[in-house]
Amino acid sequence: MLGVAVVLACSAAVASAASPPVSARTCSVTRGRRTCETARIAVSTTSVAYTGGTVTIRLAATGATSCTLAVAPTFWSGRNPVPVACRGSYVARVPRTVLARRWTFRFTARNRRRQVVVVRQALAQRGDPNTSSNWSGYVFEGSGITGARGTFTVPALSPTPGLSDTTEWVGVDGNSDNTLIQAGIDEEYNPKLGHAVITPWWEILPASETPIPSMPVAVGDSITVAIQEQPDLATWQITETDNTTGQTFATIQPYQGQQTSAEWIVEAPSIGSSVVTLGVYAPSVTFSGLSIGLGVPVALDRLFMVQNDAVVSSPSAFDGAAGAFSVAYGPNPLPAP
Repeated sequence: MLGVAVVLACSAAVASAASPPVSARTCSVTRGRRTCETARIAVSTTSVAYTGGTVTIRLAATGATSCTLAVAPTFWSGRNPVPVACRGSYVARVPRTVLARRWTFRFTARNRRRQVVVVRQALAQRGDPNTSSNWSGYVFEGSGITGARGTFTVPALSPTPGLSDTTEWVGVDGNSDNTLIQAGIDEEYNPKLGHAVITPWWEILPASETPIPSMPVAVGDSITVAIQEQPDLATWQITETDNTTGQTFATIQPYQGQQTSAEWIVEAPSIGSSVVTLGVYAPSVTFSGLSIGLGVPVALDRLFMVQNDAVVSSPSAFDGAAGAFSVAYGPNPLPAP
């Protein structure tokens, strides 16, 4: 047994397709005599599912008397690196994860001649398909989608030490491609201002979002967004209505997207390539009156937002009869795998 609680245990050889082994050698000459030490590591697979599982790690060193195995970042308790036999097989029990991870195993072998050899092998873990670093809500996957519609209420943001941002929107595309047409409301809390700035907007990727200054919006307002392909098949109409004040904004824009998804999302927006910390919003955002223009259904995906390894925004079950669901701030349980 290794001295690592639960995670690592000695294992008999496993007859499974392994990733290509990695080996290295170090040599030195003493008194005209050349000696070498070789170390090799092989992992039984290059990737594991988000639900976790076990992988077999095979280690071998030619003449080493002291060997260790480490993993970075660590996922086991106890020592890291941990002493191991210089020739043998071990099982690593990989935990469930929510976001995609990548680990590196490092095998270090030392012999009496003070020769040291280090070899590394990587292991990837696929993320939970129910999670995203910036989206929470529902995605309708299909083909030939010609529009999307939904109504939601603008939440309030709690003060945070740093910049935080929450956006609610309805859109078409963007789930599995780089095209997207969308519109919604953004609430950004800036501690320098001491309050949240609320901005209605629309956007067609790859362009940046376009604010709608002619339609001021307040916390608690009911907003309806409608995205609809036009008869010419080359333009789409974006309509955003504040049902509380009666104000409406509409624009027709050229758009040629994949038309393979429709979304109703609470999002943590991005600045450049970095996702902003999601604002602490309340009450829950309820999307209702949901509809889709035509389209051939494939799947309805439920997405939980995860930031810093914690679920921060969670959609409820989808009420198909009412065409509605809600999204709450906080760690509601993920669906069982």
